[in-house]
Amino acid sequence: MGGLRHEVILEVFYDAKGDLCGHRVSGGAGSSSVSARYRHLFEHAFRMQAKGFVLVHNHPSGEVRPSSGDVQATRALAAVARAMDLEFHDHLVIAGPAAVSMRRAGLMS
Repeated sequence: MGGLRHEVILEVFYDAKGDLCGHRVSGGAGSSSVSARYRHLFEHAFRMQAKGFVLVHNHPSGEVRPSSGDVQATRALAAVARAMDLEFHDHLVIAGPAAVSMRRAGLMS
């Protein structure tokens, strides 16, 4: 995923036991950026009977640091997830072989 030339986002859903219950990939070769479609993400989570989710997206530019847009979108998504009683465990940004956990970096709230 880190070596792709276009941006994609992976949504990984887990159940109350912490087991994987579904995933979804969005974006594609014609996409230069990924917009988080909150409604679709939550619809999918509820369909999977998920307790929570992790997001992963890549930066084709090679810059692994989350952008200000990444941080703003993640914080907004975290607020919606809390209101929906879903755990938003982490948002990982990947570029080349490197990755940043937005939770570990303190960027989720």
